[in-house]
Amino acid sequence: MEKKDTKTHLINEITTAGLQTAARKLGASASKKQVRRGISKNISLIDELLRIVLIKSKDSSKRVQRNIEFVGLGVMAAHTFYRGFKKKKRLWILEGVFLTAALGGVLLATQLKGVKRQII
Repeated sequence: MEKKDTKTHLINEITTAGLQTAARKLGASASKKQVRRGISKNISLIDELLRIVLIKSKDSSKRVQRNIEFVGLGVMAAHTFYRGFKKKKRLWILEGVFLTAALGGVLLATQLKGVKRQII
């Protein structure tokens, strides 16, 4: 039987290794420490946003919180892009791509959830 910490650690290692490999393939060399430092602060925000989106709740405070998190993630992605282009850092540009992809995925999940409710 595995502890939750072990599963979390394993997921983090796999995610870090995958993002490090993707960065290398796109031409940005990055150590695991750099990837963890850059992405880990954003993964918790993405996780919380996914939880809010996927939970069925008609509570208006949840919708307001979801919208605030959408805006926050969008601003973070734009700022990371800007900072990466300004300082010519490929890793920051890739981090912006990651955040944008995560935001797009969450928005897509939100839209599909709404369409599914309308069909039924």
